[in-house]
Amino acid sequence: MIYQLMQIRLTNDEVDAINAAQDHGAIPKNKMRIAMQTDFSGSKTAKIAAEALNKGFYTHVANIEANDLDDVFEIGNIGPENAIERLNRMSPASVGDVIVDEAGNTSVIASVGFQEVV
Repeated sequence: MIYQLMQIRLTNDEVDAINAAQDHGAIPKNKMRIAMQTDFSGSKTAKIAAEALNKGFYTHVANIEANDLDDVFEIGNIGPENAIERLNRMSPASVGDVIVDEAGNTSVIASVGFQEVV
């Protein structure tokens, strides 16, 4: 099965704005990304991811051929590279990244496991 991996990516201008403000929360999409990464209970991650998706904050960075979500996470971190079709600059799969399967089911990587995004 082919899964889409989506990540919140910052532009150079957004990084410059964060540095100028000396505030990682100066850019709303970065603030949401940090909120998901620090949601250690996992209670807010899916809601934040849904809002970030609706705001267009995610970029489709890769298609990954995998058996399931756990496999997507593993391949998105350690390969094999031939299972990854890179479409954009991609970071290792991590908390806050969204995975969409061929049926359109959308999940977010949470601090523990995955959560459905509705």
